[in-house]
Amino acid sequence: MGFTFGLNFDIHLPAMKWYLYLSATLLLALTACTPTPQPRLKVLGETIIHHETVGGHDRYDTVTAVIPPFHFLDQLGHQVDTGTVSGKIYVVDFFFTHCPSICPKMKAELHKVYEKYGDKGVLILSHSIDPERDSVATLRKYAEKLNIDNSKWYLLTGEHDSLYAMADRYLAYAKEDKDSPGGFVHDGNFILVDQKRHIRGYYDGTTDEGTEKLMNDIELLLHEK
Repeated sequence: MGFTFGLNFDIHLPAMKWYLYLSATLLLALTACTPTPQPRLKVLGETIIHHETVGGHDRYDTVTAVIPPFHFLDQLGHQVDTGTVSGKIYVVDFFFTHCPSICPKMKAELHKVYEKYGDKGVLILSHSIDPERDSVATLRKYAEKLNIDNSKWYLLTGEHDSLYAMADRYLAYAKEDKDSPGGFVHDGNFILVDQKRHIRGYYDGTTDEGTEKLMNDIELLLHEK
C-alpha cells in the first residue's frame, strides 16, 4: 500500500522508513567526524596602530602590543631576558621576599603550577619589587626554601625603575607604600603570557579557584594552533 502525493510520487512506507534511517545515520556520522572547535583565549593588553607605506600607499593595521624586551638577574646571578622566554609560555607575578601578607599564599599557589607544568616547558618569572633588599643572594635563599629548579622558575631582581616599568607593561599594580605591611603594596595576580609575548589572562593568585583557572588556560594555550 502506498501514499500518492500531489507531485505524483508514489512512496511506500517501508521505503520511506529506510530512507529516513539512512539520512539519520549519515547525519550522525558527519557530526561525529566534525572536530569540535577548541576554545581560544583572548589576546589582552593595549592595542597600537601599525603604519607602513607599501607601493606609495599608506597602510594601517591595529595590533596588540607585546611585552617589550627586558633583562634582569635571577637567583643565580644569571641574566634572564627576552631570549629566555622566546617561544615559551610563561607565568608572571610580582612579590618581595619579606612580604608578610599575600606573597606566601601566592607562592604556594604558584608552586602548584610549577609542579604540573614545569616539565612541560612553561616558565615562571617572579619579579621582586624591592630590589634594594632582594639581592641575588637573598633570592637564592628564597628559591632554596621553595625547592625549585632554577631553570624553570626565575626569581628576578634588577634596577628599581626597570622593575616598576615592567610591572606597568604587564598592567600589574605595584608601588612602595610605607603604611602597608612590609612597606610595599601589589596586586595578587598571576599573568599568563604566550609564546609571542602577548598577555592572555589574569588570575587571582591568592585563591585555589584562580590557580585552577590559570592551569586550565595553560592547557588550552599548550594545544592552541
